[in-house]
Amino acid sequence: MELTLGKEQVFTSKRMIKYPLLGHVFTKIFGYTNVGNYARFTIFKKLVNQLPIDKMDKVLDVGCGYGEYAIGLAKAMEEAEIHALDIDSERTETVVNAVDKSAIHNIQIHNRYLETLREEDFDFIYSIDVFEHMHPDMMPFKAARERLKEGGYFLVKIPNKVQKTILPEHWFEDHNHWLEEEHIGQVYDLDGLQERFVEEGFEIVSASHSDGWISRFAWELAYLGKKMGVITQLLTLPLSKLLIHADRIFHNNKWGNAIQVIGKKPTTNDRSTSNLNCYG
Repeated sequence: MELTLGKEQVFTSKRMIKYPLLGHVFTKIFGYTNVGNYARFTIFKKLVNQLPIDKMDKVLDVGCGYGEYAIGLAKAMEEAEIHALDIDSERTETVVNAVDKSAIHNIQIHNRYLETLREEDFDFIYSIDVFEHMHPDMMPFKAARERLKEGGYFLVKIPNKVQKTILPEHWFEDHNHWLEEEHIGQVYDLDGLQERFVEEGFEIVSASHSDGWISRFAWELAYLGKKMGVITQLLTLPLSKLLIHADRIFHNNKWGNAIQVIGKKPTTNDRSTSNLNCYG
């Protein structure tokens, strides 16, 4: 399965919606222009390919934002039913518009909390860089588990509790202030996130770090380029993307600014075996 990202950016970016002709030109030349989301997608693509995705019929994106991952999956899995959920009505309206203009027919958009979603029996539920915006008590692990089929998979990717930088931190002062206000749930390292999955009744399928030093430098370069203006943003974009791909090749998984865990909802047979092991 080949996942792609970004062709619908002309329908989701406020700047490109305002200047559609320029948006199409920039996308044609530079591709997807959000470096942070581009980096996340490269990890998402790698993780999805570890799963039996070709056998899945029903998938849910929790905290879909502007829907790039859900749209990518919908295009790659034409026979599957893709659901995209977000509590931000402005974002879900943008996704609806992008889906309509892209003539995608196998995606459903939900503007609600996961706990109120009636749909269930999902093969795969994922949430990419969303849980860090929630207090740990509000993270919907239980709601996700309840809506999965037995044997279904749950993926959570979030920033690592401890972040490391390369360039002077005061260069990113505005961003750091935003993080202090927004990332109230950035409380887990990789071991802690795995423990949370186990506490919530999942079996660990995989756990890994991502976004090492090279990827961090790519983000810092892109951030400073964007801060200086559109021209510098576009000039730094190709190098930033190249550095992200280099990080994916050379990163050794001993540490990273991001962490991700895939859990599996046990089947009845799994639970029976566990009980036999406990009491047999």
